[in-house]
Amino acid sequence: MVQSKFIIVRLSHLKVFPILLFALSCSTKTPERDFYSEKKQQVSELSKALFEAEKSDDLQAFLSYYKDEAISLPEFQLMLVGKDRIKVFYKEIFQRQSVEFLKSDTLEIIDLGNTLMEIGSFEKRYSDNGSDQQQRGKYFRIWEVDTDGDYKIKAETFGFFHPIENPERLVVEMGLTQPDESDILIQKEIPFELKAYNALMEKGVRTRNGNLRADFFAEDGLFMPFAHEPVAGMKNLRPYLLDYSSGGQVNIDSISCYTYDYQYFDGYLLEYAMFKVKWSTPDNEGRTEGNGIRLWKRMPDHSLRLYRESGTHNYIK
Repeated sequence: MVQSKFIIVRLSHLKVFPILLFALSCSTKTPERDFYSEKKQQVSELSKALFEAEKSDDLQAFLSYYKDEAISLPEFQLMLVGKDRIKVFYKEIFQRQSVEFLKSDTLEIIDLGNTLMEIGSFEKRYSDNGSDQQQRGKYFRIWEVDTDGDYKIKAETFGFFHPIENPERLVVEMGLTQPDESDILIQKEIPFELKAYNALMEKGVRTRNGNLRADFFAEDGLFMPFAHEPVAGMKNLRPYLLDYSSGGQVNIDSISCYTYDYQYFDGYLLEYAMFKVKWSTPDNEGRTEGNGIRLWKRMPDHSLRLYRESGTHNYIK
């Protein structure tokens, strides 16, 4: 027998929608054990401990929650691969920021077996070189069971619900560059379906087709754009993407959307995505690049639709 479990996810501090309702299914064959709730509770406690370590500047405790080969995609920072680079980044950020207040909320946890996707929000106040800063934002974390049976962070990304002043203060210079798609393909075999979807995504951006971009999402999809509140459900996604795609006189001179890495799960595909864009207006030209984490959901017709997505931009001088 299968019954529906409903988890109320409160976003009272967000402007777009106060409550999201996520429906999940769970087996009731063993009512004395609710494995989903146990895993959810475990990851929620780990997440709170991680934020507590940041508040107290305990770098060693903070890093203990990461896998050695973890991937980190902070807003504005070029992708960090491996705990050694993640350590360099957070060590510098901890030194720059004197945290006065830090609160986090786990909004949703998606069970992928031995992997859990945690989606959350945070509020943070800190002092940086005598300047008071306040942030509100979001994070995605991918938790994976390690050889000892403990959950560790395999990947993460975080960004903000609003524009950030002086974004260079959130960047640690390490001489990194974002790899091109050709560099990745030398080392990894990327599934054809992801190549095809990314090629179609390039078309949607290049032609500024908001309807095509919206069609990538599932009806109950959630998108956390750069410097913007979350956008949930097709009734909100389509108007948002139509408006975003029609704004300004921007010409997309070239664009590349591609996969850095991926992992298949039962009914889902997790993608670590990248993009590079060259653009121009009548008065200016420039380039934009960034990363993100996407969770694609397999549809009854075997196609993929974006179920959860969060994107970041790299800081470019």
